[in-house]
Order: sequence, then structure tokens, then C-alpha cells
Amino acid sequence: MVTLLLFLAGLIRVVAQTPTAVSGRVLDYLANRIGDYDGLRLQTAAGEVYLFFPPHAAAQIRRLAATGQRIKADVEPGHGGPGHAKPVLEKSAGGVSTAEPATIPTYRLIRLRNATSGTLLQLSDLPPPPPQPGVLVQTEGPLVAKMIDDHGDLIALLTDKYLIELKPHQSEQISSLLVGVQRLGAVGFERNLDGFVNRSGRPVLHPTALTIRGQTFAL
Repeated sequence: MVTLLLFLAGLIRVVAQTPTAVSGRVLDYLANRIGDYDGLRLQTAAGEVYLFFPPHAAAQIRRLAATGQRIKADVEPGHGGPGHAKPVLEKSAGGVSTAEPATIPTYRLIRLRNATSGTLLQLSDLPPPPPQPGVLVQTEGPLVAKMIDDHGDLIALLTDKYLIELKPHQSEQISSLLVGVQRLGAVGFERNLDGFVNRSGRPVLHPTALTIRGQTFAL
């Protein structure tokens, strides 16, 4: 009896871990709370699905599977990292949304193949890069935009050169000081980890100090 139970438990684990195959056309890419690409929208024959991957794999995945191209993928059930709300697709009848939105299926990407070229990418071949402090830089320029999350909290500042990521305590410290500010100075460490792609097109800066209206604030 014990042997049978162990066999069944092992069988359940194997079934649960068996990858699912999906295929379709890449509609667009998804990004996390600060704009690093970490997923894609795929149009399959059954409808739209989201495929998530580690942000450090973005550069290679976007080279292999550009928007509009067809792909085949092995996936497992899963969802995006922090900053991703549960995706829903609003149902409508006669232009009026119904009470029950349809949940978009989400998966974690295991391997990816370009349906045209046949090029294959195995995500396990892309381990996370080792932590690095980055390059210390000093920059000054126009403040282009402020990035706000779904809760209304300030999470990043966008200048003409950098996306300046803010930790919660940094945001609380300087948020009220930014009202009406048009130019910003910053000192911090530029992220230089391979593989990350930010939708802003700018490198990410982790600040140690900001200069606002000529006054420098240590963060």
C-alpha cells in the first residue's frame, strides 16, 4: 500500500511538471513595475495568453521573437513577478461590460522556438547575472516624467538619459520636493547587468543623491 501511494505521488508530480505547448503570434511585450520587459502577449488559436520570463532574459527573447512573429513555446502554469496585476479581459455585451471578466491564462516560459527560423532558446541556459554594484555616474538634465504605480506611489523618475528607480523610503523623502521641478541632478549607480531591456529605452540608475533646485539630498 505504501509503495502504491509513493508511486501515485511520484506520478502526480510528473504530470504536474509536464510542460504545456503553446503556439501563436507575438502581439506585444509586457513589463514589470519599472518597465523592464518580463513577458509577452501571445495570440493563439484559442485566444490570448501571457508568457512570463525572468527580466534578464528579455534581450535574447526579443531578438528571437519580435512582435508579429510566430513562435512555439513550452510553458508551465505561472504568473508575472511583482508589479503585475492579475490580467483580465473585459467581456462586453452590446457595449456594456458584464460583471464577470474573463481571466487571461498566464504561464512561465520554459523554452521558445521561432516558428520561421527554427531557432531555439532554452531559458535554463540563461542563469541570472551575478549581482554587481554598477558604474558610479553623475548626471543632470530635464525631468521628463514621473512613474507612478497602481497605488499612486512614485516609483521612478525619467530624465532624458536615465530611468531613476526609487525605493519606497526614497520616494517618501523627495516626492513633495518634485512639484514643479523641470530639471534634476543625480548621482548613483548605473545598472550594467546583461540581458535586461527597459521599455523607456534608457539605462536604469539607482540613486544615492538627487539635486533639486540646487539643493542636494542624500538618499
